[in-house]
Amino acid sequence: MTIFSLDLGNKQVKLISEKTLEQQRVASSKKKKGESKTLVERLGAKILPSHYLDYDDLGDQRTALHTKDKLHIKKYVSSKDAEFAYAWGTDLHLVHAEEKFISTIGFEDRYSRREFKVLADMSIAELAIDYEEARTGILEVTVTTGVPTDDFTEDAVKALTETLLGDHNIKVDDISLNVRVKEVIVNPQPVGTAYNEVLDIDGFIVEEKASLLEEQVVVVDIGGGTMLIDTLKNMNLSNPRTQKPSGAYELYDRIVNLVTDSGIKGLTSYEVEMILRNSDPLEGYFFKPNKNESFNITPYVNKAITKYTRDVLNIISTTLKATLRNDTMLLTGGTSNLINQEEVKSQYPYAQFVKDAEIANALGFYKYAKSMVTA
Repeated sequence: MTIFSLDLGNKQVKLISEKTLEQQRVASSKKKKGESKTLVERLGAKILPSHYLDYDDLGDQRTALHTKDKLHIKKYVSSKDAEFAYAWGTDLHLVHAEEKFISTIGFEDRYSRREFKVLADMSIAELAIDYEEARTGILEVTVTTGVPTDDFTEDAVKALTETLLGDHNIKVDDISLNVRVKEVIVNPQPVGTAYNEVLDIDGFIVEEKASLLEEQVVVVDIGGGTMLIDTLKNMNLSNPRTQKPSGAYELYDRIVNLVTDSGIKGLTSYEVEMILRNSDPLEGYFFKPNKNESFNITPYVNKAITKYTRDVLNIISTTLKATLRNDTMLLTGGTSNLINQEEVKSQYPYAQFVKDAEIANALGFYKYAKSMVTA
């Protein structure tokens, strides 16, 4: 059975299949020095925004003179909302239509909303497009995913399962894809990172990491919309834990406010996200609203990161209340790459920032599904 791993976060979607992991393995085997690689070839995952656009609001990209000038955006038509077409892709932010973005961020009933159902359909299609069987017949898959601990309730899991289970018929750039989800595995989100640490890509336990199975582990997952702190005892959910609406969007908004207060106008949270993602901290952060202007916003970014790091540490300390029983702290989620890691480690010497934090949960979900097949 083909496995699709979906991490449908509030700010980003991370998608993994055997095909995406194979692309990474092939790219790694070439080992050409200085050769640029796509995101999939570097990480083994497809990463897209958790928002999309009505295709009619995209504008006409056919006027680009060369293929290389065209944006990496595809057209999707989902049977879940067949009367509309949607634009989605890694270059969506370049359209400069933020006010028209359809967001899937939400803290209540997210999995039952039409916006989320369309996002899930497009995510399944984005993985299925790599499989010939999805084009010529019906590709049968198992979908593995996760939800924040507070959402790991009977009602929320049922709503998410109903959204994912069954037949999905989607057109991607007029290519018809047919996918049948035969099984849905829903995990509490924090165990994704733990599984990623403990299991190899085939679902077998990594011997040198096996001790985590018996430890008390704190998982701090700092995502786009939320910050989750969960405790695992022998890989079982335990206390203390908390969920706060203190994800990356708070950091982005703080940077926008600082920059705006300085007299620099026009910066948006979406642009901040791209600046942080594509900049080298050693070289600084620059806002370039057009080809003629460039504003150095490094001082404002650094100040916002310092304040956000302190907020994160305050939430952690308030949640854990100085418990002495913790063996390991795993910091994960894309936003964990932005905070001051040395400051965190100075306060919590047992803290570890996981490798590939942005996709650690998705990888863990995939490995867990593999372990069930190999068991």
